[in-house]
Amino acid sequence: MLDFAVGSPGYFSIDGGATQFNGRSMMSTGRNFGDGRQASHFKDSAGCTGQIGIMDPTFCFGQLGEYTGTDLAAFDAMGWNLRFDVLRNKNFLATTVDVQRLAAVPEPATWAMLIAGFGMVGFSMRRAMALA
Repeated sequence: MLDFAVGSPGYFSIDGGATQFNGRSMMSTGRNFGDGRQASHFKDSAGCTGQIGIMDPTFCFGQLGEYTGTDLAAFDAMGWNLRFDVLRNKNFLATTVDVQRLAAVPEPATWAMLIAGFGMVGFSMRRAMALA
């Protein structure tokens, strides 16, 4: 992000500040003397639509967050190893539901069964040692 003067609009750029990434990557200007949002976030959209990406400071109730190519470019610039060509996929879009589907987090019943299994193994070992 480049900010040429105090109070001037800042934006996310990957070409040394010559242009905004993807033509739409304005940043918030800060809590003090700015727009009231954290400067590390994209510019807040006026309503429940038109967010730049998941780094928007606010979402509406029940709204799905959307990861965009601009988000991924910012993560890549921060040092995350994405293994994803951001420049070839500037229009990438995935919702938070899509990301959760890819994460493969076990369901609570699976965790309960795993814990119960460990408990039974521990009980069996303890009983076997007591009988020996």
